[in-house]
Amino acid sequence: MKNAKIKVLLFSIITLILSCSTNKGLIKRDKSDYGTVKYYVQTDLNDVNYKKRIVIKVADSVFYSLYSDGINKRTKKDKNSVYRLFYGEIPNEKDAQIAYQKLSELDSLILSKSDKILDSLKWNDFKRWNGAKAFEIEVVYYHGFPKNEKFEPY
Repeated sequence: MKNAKIKVLLFSIITLILSCSTNKGLIKRDKSDYGTVKYYVQTDLNDVNYKKRIVIKVADSVFYSLYSDGINKRTKKDKNSVYRLFYGEIPNEKDAQIAYQKLSELDSLILSKSDKILDSLKWNDFKRWNGAKAFEIEVVYYHGFPKNEKFEPY
């Protein structure tokens, strides 16, 4: 009976450890005027379309996610929206369906360093920020950010 309790406890602990582990590794940590910037590589994602990505976290308030087909940004200030990097000219006529945000100084700093990291990892199939001038804003949560959901990259 005593052995059975130890086995159940050991199995529970191992299961907990394995379930909490992620395939995310810190690549680089920088200090900037905007706070601490951390660069992570995340592999074996549950998403069918993406097996790996780079996540950049700025002072726990901004996330950048680099994928093979695009670059996204999320801010804690505007949790309902996702900012997708837009290539090309921003239309002069304001389309009521699409809103744009020009790249900020922080965006340029983060994205230029991300290109260097992609080069060092030799991930040539990932999207680069060269030529982009703005983010296209997409509202994801129309009725507000869910109260119990954790703020994380998109």
